[in-house]
Amino acid sequence: MKLMLSLAAQFQLEWSHHYGTVLPMGWHLRRDRTRPWVRFHALPLSKRYAENSSDEAIILSRANWIGDRVLGLGASCWLVEARYEDSDAAGDLWLTAREDEDPDAPAWRFYLRNQDWRSGDFDEKLLAIADDQPDRAIWMRRDTGAVFAPYDGGFDIFLTDRQEETALKKERPGWFSDHPEGL
Repeated sequence: MKLMLSLAAQFQLEWSHHYGTVLPMGWHLRRDRTRPWVRFHALPLSKRYAENSSDEAIILSRANWIGDRVLGLGASCWLVEARYEDSDAAGDLWLTAREDEDPDAPAWRFYLRNQDWRSGDFDEKLLAIADDQPDRAIWMRRDTGAVFAPYDGGFDIFLTDRQEETALKKERPGWFSDHPEGL
């Protein structure tokens, strides 16, 4: 007899295998420093926000290329959306957590969906994140744990090994900042 786990339990097992107790948010993953990390900028010259439809097209082109490259076209992924506690639901609720000890700080609710990565399917969400909307999302490839974490200004990528990190950096050298820490 095969035991069927809830969506939240499946995610918890897979997430904790790769990331322990770190919250599924790009800036939390970046603090961990135990996994290879690459930051791509969404626009040329480290421009932070789109000013027109041409800029939006560049953001989507880069986001979808990165998603295809890191997650894999058609790969089974977890889409984890972090929303403030008063936001609309976007999947199965997994966790409610505050980022710090302040009981008055807003709580994040993390919603899950098991969804295949497909270029273009998430364009609206990617543009909302690029426009600094309050909600956040990450994609985690289920079989490898690789994470695609867009933010306003770019994309943080968490990979499985250093060779993959090096190869990815060589493929798009003009998409990085000159900052010594890669920010």
